[in-house]
Amino acid sequence: MVMSENSKEKKRYKLGEILIQLGALTEADLQKALDIQAKQPADEKFPIGRILLEEGSIEPNDLIEAIKIQSMQS
Repeated sequence: MVMSENSKEKKRYKLGEILIQLGALTEADLQKALDIQAKQPADEKFPIGRILLEEGSIEPNDLIEAIKIQSMQS
C-alpha cells in the first residue's frame, strides 16, 4: 500500500486481539470461535463477539469494553 507523506498508517486492532490484550480471552478460544465462524454459511455468519459470548469464552462486560476500545481507533 502506497501512502502519501501526510498520511499516517495506524493498525486497527480486531476485536479478538483487543480481548486477548485485556486478558479476557485466550488465543485458543479465539481460534475456536474463528473456526466456528468459518463453518457458517457466508450469508449467516455471526459476528465474532456473538460467537464468543455463546461459547462462554467471554463475559458481556468484556465485549462491551473491547467494543469501546475498538470504536476509539481511527
